[in-house]
Amino acid sequence: MSSRILRTSLLLVVPCLLACLTAQTPLSLDVVGGTMAGRLSLDLAPGLYPFETCFILTGITAGPTPLALLDPSDPRSVSVGTSTLSNSFFGFLGIDGHFRVGPFAIPSLPALVDAGFFFQGITFPGTQTFVDRISNPAAIRMGTLGTFRDRGVYLTFDRAFATVLSRADRRWLVTGGGRGALLAQVATSATEIYDDVTDAFLPGPPMVAPRSIHTMTELRDGRTLFVGGVDNLNDPQASCEIYNPATDTFTAIAPMISPRAGHTATLLPDGRVFVAGGLANITVLPSAVYAIFDTTSTTEIYNPANNTWTAGPNMRTPRAGQAAILRPDGRVLLAGGVSFDDFIILRLPAVRNTTEIYNPATNTTSVGPSMVTAHSLVDPVPLGSDRYLIPGGISALSLASPGTSSTACEVYNALANTFTAVGSMATARVNQRSFPLDSSRFICVGGGNGTLLAPIALATSEIFDAVTSTWSPGPALTVPRAAPAMFRSSRGQVHFIGGGTANGAIATSSEFHFSF
Repeated sequence: MSSRILRTSLLLVVPCLLACLTAQTPLSLDVVGGTMAGRLSLDLAPGLYPFETCFILTGITAGPTPLALLDPSDPRSVSVGTSTLSNSFFGFLGIDGHFRVGPFAIPSLPALVDAGFFFQGITFPGTQTFVDRISNPAAIRMGTLGTFRDRGVYLTFDRAFATVLSRADRRWLVTGGGRGALLAQVATSATEIYDDVTDAFLPGPPMVAPRSIHTMTELRDGRTLFVGGVDNLNDPQASCEIYNPATDTFTAIAPMISPRAGHTATLLPDGRVFVAGGLANITVLPSAVYAIFDTTSTTEIYNPANNTWTAGPNMRTPRAGQAAILRPDGRVLLAGGVSFDDFIILRLPAVRNTTEIYNPATNTTSVGPSMVTAHSLVDPVPLGSDRYLIPGGISALSLASPGTSSTACEVYNALANTFTAVGSMATARVNQRSFPLDSSRFICVGGGNGTLLAPIALATSEIFDAVTSTWSPGPALTVPRAAPAMFRSSRGQVHFIGGGTANGAIATSSEFHFSF
């Protein structure tokens, strides 16, 4: 009698348990590919139990395709069109919870350029319907290896100095940035979502405040911190906010002690965020170069655990547009930046080759090693093995010559705490974007040359070889871009968005680099 009750209980409990697991465990599909010649790989996970049955649907058009075609009782749909069982992948989610397909070789065929392929995973059978779980949709568009391609995907708003974060739904959120002209920005609070299935930008949740030339820092709990930047009047602000991926919303948090734009923000090993320097104001008279005298030496630290800001130590010199590198010992290197010198009653603008190191354990700064050349307005490029490339940037500044862009480059070795000069770029550039091509080659793209107040946006790129410490020409962008937003998708392409372009305008266009 007791065994019959047990069997009956199991028959009742197991379906309920599976239904509960189904509701709480989303199915996830990762797709890598799209570059010709290259490879295509698909990975569906996680399984709820060993050898759970699944399909990865594929198609040459997007959906929706109603699942009522398979099961009239199912009101859902999938985001894959023209899919049949004959061009899908059938399999089982294995012991490790994954169903992997590929990698398959993708040939280099000109006819495939811009062609789209769509994918979505399903499991079956369900407890109520034939199809059980449905994964996120995914799509790839084809392009030629090592080239930039404008596929006609436009932002709603022109933006420069925008930032991009990855959303929980595997789409990308473009946040903030300035509209209008590169040196007369009107910051925006509007965000836009890039959806790789529709291949379009869609409206996203609004930020609390307009901001450009701000910082974006991912916190250890998965939320993202946005700090300062200029507002819609082009004034530095103290306001800050946090994006929560769980609710897809921005929320105001405690403001900084001081307003700042062009500062750095570094996530410390203990989860706090160290913010340093920047412009506390932007003076435009008698000349815009006088904003350099608004550079601050103050620092402060944000603690996300209690939503508070506390003053940090003053830097040894004012800095804005400096580089910040988290060292392997948990200390932060602050290198270069625009600054100024006081000579009794005279102030003169400068670009620093000096560095200092912030120690969070003692909340103090100490003198660091000097760079070979002064640099500002350039992001360090991680080369691996705790080495960082410092390419170009602004290297000289005076009242008569408002910021000269540079070709000089050097490498910081965080383990040895030294700077070493390496080969120079062919073109001086500032506010460029960089990313790795492979383990030893790194590409610097776009940016501007000329002066700080009269930048000329560039379409060129250059490739740095970390083995030989030399540069070679890279592929050209389709249009010049200075300070564009950029993200590397999980598919393997790098997306460039907006940025300053020809004649000082700001672009709404975007383009893709097909990397691997």
